[in-house]
Amino acid sequence: MAFPVAVIGVPPGDRRALSADQVARILGAGLLIASARHLDEFPEFSGDTLTITNNVTEVATACERHGAGRAVVVLGSGDPNLFGIGHYLLGRLGPARVRVEPAASSMQLAFAKAGLAWHDAVFGSCHGKPVADVVDMARRHAKVGLFTDPANTPQVIARHLLDAGLPDLTAHVCGNLGLADESHTSGRLSEVATWPAAPALNVMILVHDTPPARPLAIGLPEEAFAHRKPKVGLITRREVRAVALSKLRLTECSVVWDIGAGSGSVAVECALAAHRGRVFAIEKNAEDVDNVRENIARFHVPNLTAVHATAPDGLDDLPDPDAVFIGGSGKRMTDLLDVCLRRLPPGGALVLTLATLENLATAYGHLKGLNLAVEVTQMQVSRGVPILDMVRLEAQNPITILAVRAGETGAPGT
Repeated sequence: MAFPVAVIGVPPGDRRALSADQVARILGAGLLIASARHLDEFPEFSGDTLTITNNVTEVATACERHGAGRAVVVLGSGDPNLFGIGHYLLGRLGPARVRVEPAASSMQLAFAKAGLAWHDAVFGSCHGKPVADVVDMARRHAKVGLFTDPANTPQVIARHLLDAGLPDLTAHVCGNLGLADESHTSGRLSEVATWPAAPALNVMILVHDTPPARPLAIGLPEEAFAHRKPKVGLITRREVRAVALSKLRLTECSVVWDIGAGSGSVAVECALAAHRGRVFAIEKNAEDVDNVRENIARFHVPNLTAVHATAPDGLDDLPDPDAVFIGGSGKRMTDLLDVCLRRLPPGGALVLTLATLENLATAYGHLKGLNLAVEVTQMQVSRGVPILDMVRLEAQNPITILAVRAGETGAPGT
């Protein structure tokens, strides 16, 4: 007989809030899996036990092995589906094998302590994860609930958010919820950053004074970026950036390569769009790499990494991209195109901007030789400039944009 794995949430505090049926099933299980704290709640249990630490793979294996012949109960804190063991086991074993019975989450109790509704909040966790992962969340949303851990304490999180350029938000810190020594303290991030040590088990709630406004960052002005400024500025013009990004078709989780990144203006806008993804700006010139790093700090995009290399060198160690932008080829166009197309998934976007006829002929001819469908767009932008008390149009250098989808073929002339 195959028993479903029961994942039972223990309310913050102790077992007294569990139902009599839940307690009976816990004590009657053949295998009880829980943290040491929760195992201590059931000293009368006589079956086999497994302690949850950082061993979720071992937990899932034990559930698979023992669930076929005897009942398995897994205990989690509060709602096991909110950054808990329930989410992992559902993904590993499937909903047909796992039955989750949630209790009130410590996150829910924290919002109640703070006197805040939580239906309009977003949630994250710094438990065993980089604090940088929640920076964008805190920047984009008016109300954020975070689980902390002994390393990523409220103090550490507050300092990191301030260093990343966030405003001095209001923070509520709730510790040891449901226990005798539970606490709730609030203050600004600048105050939280200097607090003495807090309890190990915390929920941190971040609240903006006014809803954060984060306009869509496409086609930012050149003056916003650090870049080299010779007679012809070495930066992709904002109009070209806007069109190129539309052809990359990024999602919030995309992995992007910006090759021949220059100042990294395209990479920055990709990082702002793919805010949960990763962007790599590959550039051979050391001065430009410094500018990329300056722009990473200026725009607070920790998901953007500068890579000092001449592509295709330096690409082997990068994760496979979902999209590639090529702004410069270093005279290795065909090799570069082959590497990118080999690493892109089917349907992945490859977009090039080309200023010279020679590079255009090489790139277009190579892509057509591979029987790919090539979308060709030429941009001839003129900007208004003052002349006396009037305005005239000043032409920018024409740019040709080539866009292909990996694996998508097309007839000649596409």
